[in-house]
Amino acid sequence: MKSLLLLAGIGFVSMATGFVPSSSMSNMPSTLSSAADSMAGRSVELGGRVWDPLGLADLGSDKTLKWFRASEVKHCRVAMLATIGWATGCNGWGKIEFPEGVLPSDPWAALAATPSLGLLQIAIVAGIVEVLTETVRGTHYLNSEDGHVNPLMVENVDKRLKDKELKNGRLAMIGIFSFFLGNAIPGSVPLYPSEWVF
Repeated sequence: MKSLLLLAGIGFVSMATGFVPSSSMSNMPSTLSSAADSMAGRSVELGGRVWDPLGLADLGSDKTLKWFRASEVKHCRVAMLATIGWATGCNGWGKIEFPEGVLPSDPWAALAATPSLGLLQIAIVAGIVEVLTETVRGTHYLNSEDGHVNPLMVENVDKRLKDKELKNGRLAMIGIFSFFLGNAIPGSVPLYPSEWVF
């Protein structure tokens, strides 16, 4: 009995060491290194490097890398807004009323029921935001240190805030895509509720 307890104890200790970060994480092979490793968005989980298995960060010049980062930041921000909008619409919070009636709570049905002028308004606002981002006074993101889009021209944004925005945005991109799949193929996404109840 004592030997069985000893073996079980050794097994639990060996399993627990699997959750301790390895000291060799900082000595990872250089194949994971990329030009983006000096920018915001590095991952603690990868030893302070950017996950770039295809080497996309090394495809072009520094301006190309800054353009990639600006695109990522823009997509992160859109995904965060979309995720919040999806959950808001599915829960029936903030119903939008038109002369034809109230939009349904299903996001795809709401999009289909949105009048043409409403869709035009969305496209115009998105275009205005894009034009303002590209013609901003101050430092353009291609001329900035790391390509981070800063349309409000806030001075000296902390790298930790940039990291948080990128990580939350990356999670939101996965989240909104899982909402799309969960809506299109019921049961395909674990824990995706068929009815949003909070």
